[in-house]
Amino acid sequence: MFTVNVKDHTALIIRQIKLLYFEPKAFEFYGGKTIYEWIGIKAYKKYLPTTGDIVRKKRKITQIKIGNSDKLEELYKYERKTRNYEWRHIIGAIIFIVLTVMLDRKLSIFDWIFLPILNLYVNIYPIFLQRYNRIRIIRVLQNNRQPSPYVHLTKEIKNE
Repeated sequence: MFTVNVKDHTALIIRQIKLLYFEPKAFEFYGGKTIYEWIGIKAYKKYLPTTGDIVRKKRKITQIKIGNSDKLEELYKYERKTRNYEWRHIIGAIIFIVLTVMLDRKLSIFDWIFLPILNLYVNIYPIFLQRYNRIRIIRVLQNNRQPSPYVHLTKEIKNE
């Protein structure tokens, strides 16, 4: 019985950490914009090689499949996907940094300059992009008088 309570408590702590991390923060907004807009996330989003705006239009890829389903429910699903995508890039960034540090004696000065720039492009900017997308989704939901997904998470945590 004690192990079940420990598992439940651990799951609750993990959910609280997720809530704290993924929920948009006040510092992400400045001067009526998000900080991501100030650092060029729209340009990055446009030219992203795999799912950028130009590639998606050319290949006719839709990220949010509205179709016959409920539009607001699709936004909630996509918001959850942004968390998943962001989590993948966080893990990727950590692995990238660990591998770079492990190879430190074999790296040239060029490598020490190039690898952080590559990590920025491959992992850090995608993390920023997911946070930016999440803020946009939450705005749309709130403009349609829908609660933020984090209101639901907060209620779930308080009920447990």
